[in-house]
Amino acid sequence: PPAPGMDYKRFSRVRGEARATFDAIEDWMAEVFGENRDALLAQLDEDDLDVAVAKRRRGMRYFAGGRVRDRRMFASILFPMFQGDPHERNYREALEDIFRIAGGSVPPKTRHKLSFELGVLYFTADSRGNMYGVVASDDFPMADTFKFLEVMLDVYEGIDIPKALDKADAALVSEPQFRDDMFGVRDLAISAWKKLSRPEDGFSHEPSGDMVGGADRG
Repeated sequence: PPAPGMDYKRFSRVRGEARATFDAIEDWMAEVFGENRDALLAQLDEDDLDVAVAKRRRGMRYFAGGRVRDRRMFASILFPMFQGDPHERNYREALEDIFRIAGGSVPPKTRHKLSFELGVLYFTADSRGNMYGVVASDDFPMADTFKFLEVMLDVYEGIDIPKALDKADAALVSEPQFRDDMFGVRDLAISAWKKLSRPEDGFSHEPSGDMVGGADRG
């Protein structure tokens, strides 16, 4: 077997190479960003903190609806206290995956849930091949989430979704403003959300009485 000294020499060499690589990165950042380097590093730390806080925020955060057969979204709505959530895209993609994988096997008005890294996905379907889902924190009551989804099922029941989706221009449907609220139900969704939201929703910790009283619920 090699002498212990040889192992240590190899370790020292590898450590030196790693240190040199790190120094090169530091030098590159200093060269590219100059005096802004420290500000950039602070911003990256702040962004990481924002993501961690968003992940812990309580409440019903996001709602989406889409047609199963072509996964065409017609609703993608962040609720008022969660505007700017850095996970919005992840919420939408998670529900799109559910629509794609489980869509054909979800009977109308049945209730389903799936825990994932960012919280809990709740989803249901109507009788016309559309699915609806919510992302909520894991402490939010399941019964209230499905009350919200039942309200939204009733809202969309009176809308001719197939006709609108089939006749919509493909370029228009891809526009975020159109895709996120194709049928103009945002205000109705927010109204239903407000009736079910709790005083502590929107916080990433147990709020004090003063903080709850001063919360802006949109």
